[in-house]
Amino acid sequence: MTRLKSLALSSVLTFGGLVAPFSVAHAAPPAKAFGELPLAYDADLSPDGSKFAVIVNGKGTYYVATMPIDASAASMEAISLGPDLRPRYVKWINNERYVVATEKSQTYRSTPFTVSHLFTKSSDEEKPQIVLKSQIFRQFNDRVIDWLEDDEDHILMEYSKTEFDPYPSVYKVNVATRRDQRVMPRREGIETWITDDKGIPRIGRGRSEKGKWNMRIFDPKTEQWDSHNGYPGLDADTPIFSILKDGAELIIGDYNNRDTLGLYIYDLNQKRVTRELFHNDEYDASGVVVSTDGETVIGAKYTADKEQTELLGEYGTLLTTLRAKIPGYSVNFVDQTDDGKTMIVRISSPFDPGGLYFYSRGDAGPSILQETYSGLPSSEMGDVVAVKYTARDGQKIPAYVTLPPTIKQTSQLKNLPFIVLPHGGPYGRDEKRFDYFAQFFATRGYGVMQMNFRGSEGYGKSFEDAGRDNWLVMQEDVEDATRYLLRKGYADPERTCIAGWSYGGYAALMGAAKDDDGLYDCVIAMAALTDINDAKRDLKKYRGGKHAAKTFFGEAMKDKDVRKANSPVHVADNIKVPVFIAHGDQDENVQYDQFLRMRRALKKAGVKTTSMAFEDEDHFLSRQENREAFFIGVEKFLTEVNGPSEYIKK
Repeated sequence: MTRLKSLALSSVLTFGGLVAPFSVAHAAPPAKAFGELPLAYDADLSPDGSKFAVIVNGKGTYYVATMPIDASAASMEAISLGPDLRPRYVKWINNERYVVATEKSQTYRSTPFTVSHLFTKSSDEEKPQIVLKSQIFRQFNDRVIDWLEDDEDHILMEYSKTEFDPYPSVYKVNVATRRDQRVMPRREGIETWITDDKGIPRIGRGRSEKGKWNMRIFDPKTEQWDSHNGYPGLDADTPIFSILKDGAELIIGDYNNRDTLGLYIYDLNQKRVTRELFHNDEYDASGVVVSTDGETVIGAKYTADKEQTELLGEYGTLLTTLRAKIPGYSVNFVDQTDDGKTMIVRISSPFDPGGLYFYSRGDAGPSILQETYSGLPSSEMGDVVAVKYTARDGQKIPAYVTLPPTIKQTSQLKNLPFIVLPHGGPYGRDEKRFDYFAQFFATRGYGVMQMNFRGSEGYGKSFEDAGRDNWLVMQEDVEDATRYLLRKGYADPERTCIAGWSYGGYAALMGAAKDDDGLYDCVIAMAALTDINDAKRDLKKYRGGKHAAKTFFGEAMKDKDVRKANSPVHVADNIKVPVFIAHGDQDENVQYDQFLRMRRALKKAGVKTTSMAFEDEDHFLSRQENREAFFIGVEKFLTEVNGPSEYIKK
């Protein structure tokens, strides 16, 4: 890390800046603007609210900047994370000391890893210090399991002092001196620990070397560690969202004979579920909101078109007050002061990348701390519309269409050049939110279709399992989205392409390989999986990878020949349209050789191919110069294949 004297942020703006996009004819933002790393990555308030820390991007390098809230930006102090460290979060330990979590790509024994670290710095120290120094290779050095809010000097962390030991002990770490004291020894089969509202470890869970799930529970009556088998209704992999009442109550996720996941109280003394907190019949619960004293669950989280929070009773919070002031925007909690009077929130909408904002009780509205992007004004972004289409077997599939900014009425939605954009994962999902990848295509004059194919999370067990068990169904859902666009007349059949990142890139390549009807006119695949058999072998290089590979690829891919027939590298001969592929050589998620072999296969098949290889780069294009080059390259490729869109702003 190097030191920087100061880093200026944007000036404070008023609530009046949060308005819907208005129609002003400007040229589309240049492709390079979409390659900018987020300017505002994370922020945190000191407990007393006197100062803040923020992770900001300065010309492709991330800095941690700190300053008093009531001072000018000129007094800001910042430290650089350098070109190799990627930020994860920043958090104050007390009013003078903060920590910042980072990660970097690192090759060890010829295998790429993502290695994380925790750094700490106080206001009177010249340089940050690494919290966990180690003479061994240890992948995870930032796993904080409890911040011990009532202890200004210590945090609880889990780690092992033996190389490649997957079963960590729990240590109480003095962040200033970086000395540790073991408070919980390792247990075979326990990979992570969960604490109660007092910071005491109460649950341990993980997988054994043979892949069997384990969970150990600290019984509040006997004060002994027991297996979960003694607690009817608890499985080793039961989701646990929080632990209350000095370890006596668990907030668990449970289906309770329904298709979606709900929130329930499990009483360890009574060894049973005692009451339901929240259950939505359409969407899975994804989290809880707990009162500041840690004693009461006051809200439930789930994702519909966007993340929602439902308050469980007559609770009024500063966050709900702010959300009521700006309908149509997503307002997500980042941090607040101990007294709860001032917050940092992230505000955005599907057409507005937004940024980080301050908001205090009694304010007319929020004031901006830092915008997310410098060159993507909301007035130049496209609107996003939620739709549903019917798959070939009758299943309704939720999706989102991002429109070119020049499209102002639904009557104009006819014969547009289109990008079909399946998400990565594949077991994630898309939301109705700002998506810089989709907006890039929209500002190039394309409609963009993002579908939550079966396998996507959040819509219930049967919807997710249908994709997990059968990757072929996921692929069919993507193809059916394309056919829907063409059947409705929304997409121009001569200018419809398919694109994606990671699994989305795989879906794009396979979509073109299985395209017997001329659905697609080009393919764009970033960091794409191209060979399932090879990916299974790569997974086995990592701890637990053998067992993960069995479940990740599902029942339909258990047969080696089926995997081969559904791997783009082996069916490149079937691709008849131009292809753009790109990859980073330090990609841990999808290793670089998958790209090299796909490029050779496309060349051998005579497919017109544009390729970009990035040095010292990960799965996400975390180096700004590479991300900028990627978007410039994609724009050039699209123009060569389809010509300029008549829907782009001139």
